[in-house]
Amino acid sequence: MRTVAALLALGVCGSALATSSVSFEAQGYLLDFVVGSDGGRPSIAGLSFAAPAGVAGVEISMRHLEVVTFDTQHKILLLRFTNPGDTKLPQNFSLTIRNDTGVLRIGGKSFAGRFSWGM
Repeated sequence: MRTVAALLALGVCGSALATSSVSFEAQGYLLDFVVGSDGGRPSIAGLSFAAPAGVAGVEISMRHLEVVTFDTQHKILLLRFTNPGDTKLPQNFSLTIRNDTGVLRIGGKSFAGRFSWGM
């Protein structure tokens, strides 16, 4: 799945070069991020989202994803996804990461989990 996400990110992002991936896991949710380089700084280049008991993960278009903060030095990631009305995509969600822990907020619930900065 990570290879697919990396390849999709390369095709979608144009100028961003996929270099590695990072991930968040919480109670069956899995978010895999492709990290690229934008002018020498790490940037989110792609996202795959899998829900508990989901058959397969879905790719999230970057145009529906607001990356508020992605600071690899201080290990902070804040982002929001807004569903454009597509039933194949997850509900609106936000993700807040500080260091190696984070909280996914989706469907009126919060799920604490671990974040891997494996870059």
